[in-house]
Amino acid sequence: MTRQSIAILLALAAAGSLFSCRERPYRLVTEPWKEGWAYRITYRGRPMIYQAHIPAVPGFHPFRSQADARRTGTLVLRKLESGTMPALSLDEIDSLQITR
Repeated sequence: MTRQSIAILLALAAAGSLFSCRERPYRLVTEPWKEGWAYRITYRGRPMIYQAHIPAVPGFHPFRSQADARRTGTLVLRKLESGTMPALSLDEIDSLQITR
């Protein structure tokens, strides 16, 4: 291997590590809440969404488990990252098999 090819490989590796270390702008965390679980989504460290109950379901139904809150938050996060409205429908909630 020549010095030039080694230099090129090192430059590519450095560029790749810069892109892979870049922090995602959205962040999802789950946390215990009074009657169950909630999820919080931040954008570049700033609060964006706090959800302590199951969306799209009439009435107030808290998430019964951390897994339910995480699955719901992950779907909302994917929508935000793809540039679509983060609102969820009852069909989407049903597809996540959230316990009510």
